[in-house]
Amino acid sequence: MASDAHDELPKISQLVELTSDAVVVCGHDGTIAHANSRFLELSGKTRSDAVGADIKDLLFSDAFERAVNHGLPFPINGDPVALKLKLADGSFVPVEARAIPIGHRTVELRKKFSLSLKARDRVLVVIRSLAEQYARDRQMRRVLSELQAANKRLSGTLAVIMATVGADNLPEMLDSVLNKLVDALDADGSTMYFAENGGFKLRAISRSLERSFVPEFIPYGAGIPTYVLREARACRISVVPAGEGTASSGVFYDLDRRRTRPLRVQDAPSFKTLIAVPVFFGQQVMGVMELGWKRPCMPRAYDVSVLEVICDYLSIELVSLIASMRSRRAAELTRSLNTVRDTIFSLEDDRNSAWAEVVAEVKRVLSCHICPVVFDAGRGCYVLDYEGGSQVALPGGIEWLTSSTTAPAAQVAPGVADYFAHERTGLTADGDDFDNARVTRIDRLSRAGEWLLAHDLPNQGVFVELGLHADEEGTQDPRAAFAANPAAGALITHGDAERLAQCRSVLFLRDNTQEPIDDVEYDYVVRITREYEMLFRRVEQKEADRRIAQTLQSGMQSSLGRVPGITSDALYSSATRQALVGGDFYTLIRLPDDRAVMILGDVSGKGVEAASMSALVKTALSAYAWEGASPVHMVRSLNSMLMSFSRVETFATMFVAKIDLRRRSALYCSAGHPPSMLLRRRALASSGAAVPDDGEEPAGPQTTEIELLSRQSGVVGAFEGMAFNSGSFTFAPGDMLFMYTDGAIEGRNAAGEFFGEQRLRDVLLARAGEGVEGLCQKVLDELDAFTDSALEDDIALVALRFD
Repeated sequence: MASDAHDELPKISQLVELTSDAVVVCGHDGTIAHANSRFLELSGKTRSDAVGADIKDLLFSDAFERAVNHGLPFPINGDPVALKLKLADGSFVPVEARAIPIGHRTVELRKKFSLSLKARDRVLVVIRSLAEQYARDRQMRRVLSELQAANKRLSGTLAVIMATVGADNLPEMLDSVLNKLVDALDADGSTMYFAENGGFKLRAISRSLERSFVPEFIPYGAGIPTYVLREARACRISVVPAGEGTASSGVFYDLDRRRTRPLRVQDAPSFKTLIAVPVFFGQQVMGVMELGWKRPCMPRAYDVSVLEVICDYLSIELVSLIASMRSRRAAELTRSLNTVRDTIFSLEDDRNSAWAEVVAEVKRVLSCHICPVVFDAGRGCYVLDYEGGSQVALPGGIEWLTSSTTAPAAQVAPGVADYFAHERTGLTADGDDFDNARVTRIDRLSRAGEWLLAHDLPNQGVFVELGLHADEEGTQDPRAAFAANPAAGALITHGDAERLAQCRSVLFLRDNTQEPIDDVEYDYVVRITREYEMLFRRVEQKEADRRIAQTLQSGMQSSLGRVPGITSDALYSSATRQALVGGDFYTLIRLPDDRAVMILGDVSGKGVEAASMSALVKTALSAYAWEGASPVHMVRSLNSMLMSFSRVETFATMFVAKIDLRRRSALYCSAGHPPSMLLRRRALASSGAAVPDDGEEPAGPQTTEIELLSRQSGVVGAFEGMAFNSGSFTFAPGDMLFMYTDGAIEGRNAAGEFFGEQRLRDVLLARAGEGVEGLCQKVLDELDAFTDSALEDDIALVALRFD
């Protein structure tokens, strides 16, 4: 700042306008010679008011006092000092001031402050608003807090997913998932309901709800789970329990659709606000997960997305664990069935004693009440003998019980059914092919179930009637037996094994605190009934595995999302020689700003483990896509995640493309996958040559050219330091992208010749002119014709047309 005394101030005034700080140039007596625009803005003064004013009238100490001895309120050695700046309206703001002397003797004054100062020597004062600094600090802390919350949710989501990988115990997995969710999303609790016969059964709660009231069973047609299934979406819900506010009965309010629904007291959750997400497996409902807060609030949309992602992945893991759990239950029932077989075989000559042993075994295994149904000669009707005390006359005879069919439950949503009501096991038996016996289910909503509930009796279970055999003593019609021997009509008490042995009509019942008799247990009763009637039939466990695999096969189909600007066609075909679940998968994800991510892959192996791993891979890639990662970063992150699973011995090939529809370009990463094919539609000139692409959909005669996306990388999940490469391509309206798994080119004919990439190209060139709709089926038809429908591997085909 060295300058003449004549032009010193003009140069300084120009310099101080370049800084974002408030700057004042004043004399040693405090008279302001110049103030920059930032100071005028901060103090609220005009330049005419500021220049010539005394700075001691503007800057005061923290105690709002002037400097002593009428001196400057700040040191002039550059040290910062906290002061109060008086504004034009008389208010004060906290500021930080630093001052140094300027002029032709600045250097000497810095060395020795005792020198006399001349009139033209001035002081440069830099002023910063502490209020603005505090505001910036608060904003920074708020942003940091939001980033920490987002990071916590992301890490919590990955922790939940990783907690399910390799889980082999359903209760432990659900407990881990629910508690990790509560921690990650700062909620007060979480619950998991499974769809059961007639309603929803509570299967797990977070530890924070152990001392809270949580409904254990919610029937269809009532409560929040039914509403969520009818909506078939994640719902943000606010709950007003009965007695609070103006509500005479409880209600819940859908925060997104702005709907109010009644809520019974017994169905009310322990939350004031919650997110309820349906858990689907294919088109079948498995249950509902709830995450809640005990205070009124507005759940964030990000939390809803987190729960949806977790539930999508959890559904696959649940199927595997449920199948395992049902297999263990089936194994337990099979052991019991073998015990029954041994009993029947050893007591073959004493059918009555054998039946008594069978009934006792059923009671032990099913944890149910045994209620004999006998004919009371004194009343002339059938009675139900409960616990040897309550003897209630039935409103009808045996036919009334066997014809008491299940009443229709409340409809939840088209196509939604109880998953557990349809899965079968090796104990499956047809209850209609008995010679004489009958087995009838008693549900809560059946006519018999409602009658039992009205008499305060257990109202869900199975009714078994063994039928009449003329060659067995004591098994003729009870009314005829009573006529011949009145003592035979005496009521059977619960503790009388001998009389129980002679009773061939029995209700096996559970009360409302227990789970309904599920299909596996019902089949067990049917099987035992048949074993007693037919003595022995072997259970085919292999059939159970086949049926479970078929259920998984039908539910694990991939699907493509709808993206404006893209017409898609896809097909998945399972190998015909093995009805097992494969690891092929594909998905199309719509992103904001006219972007999309296409994922197609193949996980090594087959069966439930391969399907579970493919679900993990697809879920992880989908999460990376929503984070905005490029295809190479998505694949690299997935490789690191798979390598962290030390016990997982599997790898995957995949094609990932990030498509920008506005720019008509895409980035891709092909990791160990067969090269995808880009079918370019080109107009034909009069000479027959293809017209260069001008970015518009061709009109008139057209031809098809195929470009291989040949930029390749290694497989995913095999090596820690695998390098992955990125490729790119552009497209025009009408161009198509065709993707496939290796099963499409590795199919062989009877002579052992591969279908190959060249045949696939020829098929596409021949069929591309017919449009994208049905293109995958046409390719599969050609492949079936070549291999005589003898495919040895699963096949996934996807075609995208850029419109």
